[in-house]
Amino acid sequence: MSLKQAQSVRGKIVHIIIDDKFIDMALRQFDEASPNNNFPILIGSPRRLLYVKNQDVKFSSIKQAAELFRSNECAAVIFHSLEDGFLPILKFIPIEKKVFWLGWGYDYYDRLLAGAYPDGLLLPETKKMMQMTSPLRRMRSLLSSYKNNIKNIILNKNKNLCQILSRVDYFSPVLDVEYGMARELNSWFKPKYISWNYGTVEDDLVGPDVATISVRNNILVGNSAAPENNHLEIFHALKKNIDISGRKIIVPLSYGNNLYRDRVVEVGRQMFGKQFVPLIDFIPKDEYITLLDSCGYVFMNHLRQQAMGNIFIMMMKGAKIFMNSNSPAYKWLLEKGAVVNSIDALIKDPALRLHAMSPISSEANAINIAITMNHCGRDVQREKTRKLIEIAFSKSNLDLQKRRDA
Repeated sequence: MSLKQAQSVRGKIVHIIIDDKFIDMALRQFDEASPNNNFPILIGSPRRLLYVKNQDVKFSSIKQAAELFRSNECAAVIFHSLEDGFLPILKFIPIEKKVFWLGWGYDYYDRLLAGAYPDGLLLPETKKMMQMTSPLRRMRSLLSSYKNNIKNIILNKNKNLCQILSRVDYFSPVLDVEYGMARELNSWFKPKYISWNYGTVEDDLVGPDVATISVRNNILVGNSAAPENNHLEIFHALKKNIDISGRKIIVPLSYGNNLYRDRVVEVGRQMFGKQFVPLIDFIPKDEYITLLDSCGYVFMNHLRQQAMGNIFIMMMKGAKIFMNSNSPAYKWLLEKGAVVNSIDALIKDPALRLHAMSPISSEANAINIAITMNHCGRDVQREKTRKLIEIAFSKSNLDLQKRRDA
């Protein structure tokens, strides 16, 4: 049976989505590859959506979703991130219908990769701020819960969660290296790997025309108001080691934890004055990318993979990238041959600091552009989407059944 015939017989791919800026680009990619064969649903009562503009999105209760999964209208199910509220849904999906988990990072690090971070994802200054600053006292309980969650996952005590996540047939984290980490740390987690990412360079990151390298003095720090950005450590590193005169420190804080955001803004203004430019409100993508044109230097201090969209945008734009050397993303980029820099080395090595704020070379820029295009260029992404859809509609699921029975 051809792919087209299978689609007509077996219904549509059901997409379980959230209200996020990445969803429209995802649905566009799937609709381009397989028109009229995608059915996006948002669990919960009808409500005004902030980010999703796709007119095909339907609201559904868990009961209605369960009925859809059992019907011939459903060929496979794709979870766009796997939030806690989605976990009960997994048990309603018939075994013969494939389940795909397109991971975002936040939805699998605590569950699958916490064992790689026994001390957590916060560096000392950020951790101290979270624990000691009075407006953030509520975060103490969150930190405590996070530590307990780590212990539970490491010791495999959360058997119910293990059983639930075992229903996933295909797992696509942001980077392939994270799949290897998840399998190594969790012997019970055995989905197959599939490569897929949100958006394309040409349509969603920088557009068809790549800006040439120019003098761009400003500095981009972090990607959100999440504590995992470890902003405080970067602020002190910049203040102590870098000549920031004539530069703006641009800090995206439009989503994440509001209490943490307020504290970062307070500290940033104290340290940098008018040079500190916090982005508090969400701005349209085109405006944001234009703002990034002023930045020639990027500091991402996450211990885990995060902010890859921003990193790829800035690699395309010829910015010099600085990352925490413990990040899987940093190691992945080095393995691909990318020209990226270690924040740790910058702090320790005076020779590196001397040339830290010099522009990236045209040769290094060409390497970074090629790596980005090979990972999420339009043609590459179309092939990834085509392959995922072909697997979703394929008739045989015996190999998955054998794996579950093993």
